[in-house]
Amino acid sequence: MSDKLKRSLHDSETASQAMARAALTPECLSAAVLVDSKMMGNTDVTEVVDELRRQTAAINSGDLTRVEGMLLAQAHTLDNLFAQLTGRALRSQQRDGLESYMRLALKAQNQARATLQTLAELKAPRQVAFVQQANIGNQVQVNNSTTKQTARPQKSQKAQNELLEVEHGERLDTRATGAAGGIDTEVATVEAEHRP
Repeated sequence: MSDKLKRSLHDSETASQAMARAALTPECLSAAVLVDSKMMGNTDVTEVVDELRRQTAAINSGDLTRVEGMLLAQAHTLDNLFAQLTGRALRSQQRDGLESYMRLALKAQNQARATLQTLAELKAPRQVAFVQQANIGNQVQVNNSTTKQTARPQKSQKAQNELLEVEHGERLDTRATGAAGGIDTEVATVEAEHRP
């Protein structure tokens, strides 16, 4: 077991557990892909992991210089890809070639736009507005004020959506008929003919 791995052991952790934990970090996984691609020559994987960890630490401390540079480089690469694919599409003698190259060119253009938009949002983040909403029935009330919240209505006051006919004798329609009483003579004559 290497000295580096021994130093990174957590409490009651075996060497194989420490190796599994270290191997599954984003830096190790990315380093494995980068070294396996052979684009970096014979660079040692641990050196790549260490560099990726330094870059991760820089981002965690708020330094986005590397991220901004990476996004700008990717936008340039995608823009170059767009230009090359558009040229191939225009030089194509067949309609299928024209369509497939143009489809790929427009995808590269859209990715370049999205990359630049991400870079712009990193440089100047959007302002987020928190909106309080109260949904009452099918109407929506939006309160955009950022001042202190208003006090709730007291028990003695009626809330806006409280039913009016809660208390005895209180009616919404003042023309409503009163309670039935005694025998209704007009209905009594119909009763004999149409049943009660």
